[in-house]
Amino acid sequence: MEFLTYFLSSLLTLISPGGVALDTVAENNLRDRLYEAEQLQVRIDNTPSYQLVRGEVDRLRIAGRGLYLMPEVRLDTLEVETDRIAVNPGGLELAREEPQAALQEPLQAGVRAILTEADINRALRSPQVYNDLQSLALELFDSLLLQQLAYRYRLVDPQVELLGDRRVRFQTQIAERGYSDRLTLTVETGVKVVEGRQLQLVDPAVRINDKPAPWQLVRGLTALAREFNLARLEPLGVRSRVLHFHLTPEAVEMALFVRIESRSGTAGEVRD
Repeated sequence: MEFLTYFLSSLLTLISPGGVALDTVAENNLRDRLYEAEQLQVRIDNTPSYQLVRGEVDRLRIAGRGLYLMPEVRLDTLEVETDRIAVNPGGLELAREEPQAALQEPLQAGVRAILTEADINRALRSPQVYNDLQSLALELFDSLLLQQLAYRYRLVDPQVELLGDRRVRFQTQIAERGYSDRLTLTVETGVKVVEGRQLQLVDPAVRINDKPAPWQLVRGLTALAREFNLARLEPLGVRSRVLHFHLTPEAVEMALFVRIESRSGTAGEVRD
């Protein structure tokens, strides 16, 4: 939900409440919300231009390369193109905290993103990303023993290798807290998106010190993947679908359709 709020509030704050929406002003507003941007272009289409005073924009387009959401989290490529945006000009100051409250009608957008192998491995070294994954693992394991094990051990130097043909290899050292001995965990699996929403592991092979891992661990990892389901956002008024998913030895590329309801709106059907 944090990323959704960040994404939507970033879009809305590109529209100046004073009625000025120069592309360069919008670009600077977006740069201020990023840790760093190697390349960034923003284009706002509006005809007639005076409708901006009413909080209306025909189309917003963003194209960026090397966008850092935080020092360790980088997007190689991000492209966003919205349909018409209509917001309450007097409520734009709420956009940073409650972005959906500023929408007068649903917002629809197409999003294309690329993450390189280096981007993924850099993010895995982020303390925030690591802590989020650790918390998620603790929630998923339905056995008290497995929860205790997840808390007792930590991952050291996790690495992802993109193998192509929609397969990936994840390898890390597992260290027991307070001890120097380590185990090697290797996971090789296919990855696919089911029905445009659900991440699924295909034929996962999990090994510890080159020996097959216990089935409980394999089940836990499979459950972890199932948590990446866009349907979980629907109660929040967000309907989305993965239109394209491509994995090569160099990068992961995704294209998504996103519809965000206004606070007063009702969820409608996703339009492909």
